[in-house]
Amino acid sequence: MAGLLALRGLSRNCGVASRFGALRLNGLYRVTSRPLLPATCTQALPPSQPQQLLATSLVRSTAPEIEQAGHDHVLHWTAERILTLVLMGVIPAAFVWPTPSLEYFMALSLTLHSHWGVEAIVVDYIRPSVFGKIIPKLAVGAVYALSIATLGGLCYFIYTDVGIVNAVKLLWKL
Repeated sequence: MAGLLALRGLSRNCGVASRFGALRLNGLYRVTSRPLLPATCTQALPPSQPQQLLATSLVRSTAPEIEQAGHDHVLHWTAERILTLVLMGVIPAAFVWPTPSLEYFMALSLTLHSHWGVEAIVVDYIRPSVFGKIIPKLAVGAVYALSIATLGGLCYFIYTDVGIVNAVKLLWKL
């Protein structure tokens, strides 16, 4: 960080950073392998200073790289928060008025909520850079299979047995 601040200060007054090729990209600096002389800098390079610097990149992932992944993370984050607010209303409503339609909606909401949480954990910890290309895809596929089986099992339980709410009420009576 201190190095970035030093490069920033030096490049503003045509100092060392501009002589050795510091480019400003997204608020950070990237040192290139060739020197850059901006048009505003009229100083000549002293012969004692090297003309080139080894290429080192200090640039992190940029917005275009994230957009190329094909995911809209802001929309997904907003959908997760809306679902959480919906669950805060659906769960008490299902206990006050235990109808099958509310229970199915609660089962769908709970399954989707848990699916997004488990999928985030799998994507974060089973990375392609560590496990290769196949294992992360299999892990995400297993998360989808588990979520589908969970939703199917909850719907079957609601249809053929007492339902989620009544099962919880029976457990509370124990």
